[in-house]
Amino acid sequence: MKTIGLIGGTTPESTRIYYELLIEGARQPGGDPLRNPEIVIISINLTELVQIQRSGERHEVVQFLARIVERLEAAGAEIAALTANTPHAYLEELEAEASIPFVSIVTATRDAAADRELKKALLLGTRTTVEAEMYPRELSGAGIEIVRPDEPERQFLDETIYNDLALGRVTPEIRQRYLEICTRYITDHGIDSVILGCTEIPLVISQKDLSIAVLDTTIIHVAAILAAAR
Repeated sequence: MKTIGLIGGTTPESTRIYYELLIEGARQPGGDPLRNPEIVIISINLTELVQIQRSGERHEVVQFLARIVERLEAAGAEIAALTANTPHAYLEELEAEASIPFVSIVTATRDAAADRELKKALLLGTRTTVEAEMYPRELSGAGIEIVRPDEPERQFLDETIYNDLALGRVTPEIRQRYLEICTRYITDHGIDSVILGCTEIPLVISQKDLSIAVLDTTIIHVAAILAAAR
């Protein structure tokens, strides 16, 4: 397999999940139980990245991430992946700076949604993810409409992702509010699916919680990374 390079720390919780799922996914049933993919992880200072993002200077964000990719490549990485949805808002510019290919969580999610013939999906995630055009643009090409949460819900999602889920902290109140948001959009907007557009949201929502399709972008992304590495 090709050596996989992960830009981690966005957050440590999601990075841990990526590592575990990549190890599990690389082990073929009945195969060598010690067969592991080669993975290089650079865990960044998330506070620094968030501060740059909030300054609104896209070029600075891209350069910050590009420097990490250079370090991954120097360590032997042959393909790269971002362990979060939010930085994918800068992926197009980052790919132009990088010399190794990226596996996109957005493209992988589009393909998974298209395979299931979904048509209308609620996008949950940080404010940056929800307000970026990456999901609407990518999925519209497959005939899938993206529904974005209203402003109060965007604020709630952003705050709980950064202040609670990123720290692995899940309360019954947070979980209930997430489920209420999904239920309202099923009833009022006729969505047939929910995109968990943040790698921490699976801490509070899974397929067993809803009657419609739940697209866990972390699981989808990991499968695409392993496919690209083989």
